[in-house]
Amino acid sequence: MYSKKKINFIPWAKILFPINRSLTGSGNVKTLKFIEKFSKKKFKIKYFKTDDKCFDWKIPKEWEIKQAYIKDENNNEICNFSKNNLHVVGYSSPIDIKTTLKKVKKNIFYDKTLPNAIPYVTSYYKKFWGFCLPFNKFKKLNTKKKYHFFIDSKLFNGKMHYSELLIKGKSKKEILICSYICHPSMANNELSGPLVITALAKSLKPNKYSVRLVLIPETIGAIAYINKNLNHLKKNLVAGFNLTCCGDNSELSYVKTKNENTYADKIIRRLFPKIKSFNFMDRGSNERQFGCQNLNFPFITVCRSKFGKFKEYHTSADNLSFIKKKNLNDTFQRMVSIINEIQNSKIYTKRNFCEPYLTKYNLTNPLSRKENKNNKFLKNIREILAYSDKNTDEKELSKLLKIKLSETKMLNKILEKNKLIKEFI
Repeated sequence: MYSKKKINFIPWAKILFPINRSLTGSGNVKTLKFIEKFSKKKFKIKYFKTDDKCFDWKIPKEWEIKQAYIKDENNNEICNFSKNNLHVVGYSSPIDIKTTLKKVKKNIFYDKTLPNAIPYVTSYYKKFWGFCLPFNKFKKLNTKKKYHFFIDSKLFNGKMHYSELLIKGKSKKEILICSYICHPSMANNELSGPLVITALAKSLKPNKYSVRLVLIPETIGAIAYINKNLNHLKKNLVAGFNLTCCGDNSELSYVKTKNENTYADKIIRRLFPKIKSFNFMDRGSNERQFGCQNLNFPFITVCRSKFGKFKEYHTSADNLSFIKKKNLNDTFQRMVSIINEIQNSKIYTKRNFCEPYLTKYNLTNPLSRKENKNNKFLKNIREILAYSDKNTDEKELSKLLKIKLSETKMLNKILEKNKLIKEFI
């Protein structure tokens, strides 16, 4: 189904890293086109329009930025957007003023815990402008002197782009794998997910279930995507996985669903029994949307270090030296093993509500006798009918019933022949 050849992610990362990305903008489109080129697969680049309503949200204006800098009175450069795009608060409005630091104190950001790093700050939904500096650089500035603050940007009615690739299987039922393309130059928190998705696009072949790879902006992108595809997801989603922070040295981990017992939860625990997990209360990426209270999709986030749990998170210290080719390959191979496990498993769902009248199918004695209660075959039949759903495959049923997989398969064939269950395909 896939090549075991290891992927060299680093050349892709070096090209993608400097591109300025946000919720919207030409940098996102450029990123999506590069990923299509690297994977040699035809991702469909799509978009939502500014002010499109998505549940409780609206798509924001498109943001473009040409240049930005801070200079002192002698025209010495303090920082420049062209040298590191984290220097500007994301979605900053245009500004061209000369004033003291004291008067714009609320517009300057730094992180004392990482004094040599530039923090990542955004203001997507409120008009604002700002700059981000390493703390050690900020504290050397003279608060009494005037500085030139310049941002050449614009906000306008435009588009929010995303892309998807459907690897069609025999079934319309889908495995969904997504990541986000809305952060500027950060390697683990931003690039690692799209890099692994690029490798999956390059490697996966058609199988039983279709596989859909999606690259969207975080939060608003996921909300808009769900809003557009809600009925399709309800009908066809087998399991979903959000990829982020998957290139660092930590072991694989994941953020569980709210109820912790969806098919996605079960598959990752089955394959990696010792995997570190985080409660849904620790959510923070797109699992918040797909796994929200009234959707409860079988959707988890897969990571190595969890977002927010490593000191370099959301700073310029999350650079290309922070991710490693071997870690990206390990995440890639583990995702392939997850996909293979799902493709090679069978899920059955009941055809009717409540308990079926088993006598009608000659599966039980019509007389309520003691031998019925002690009949192991009948007990297993009833348990399979009770537990067969979209979150429980044959291997899980075998584990629950404490019987061999071959016996579970045999019982499922009997029930399928009697049209009491059907394969989720």
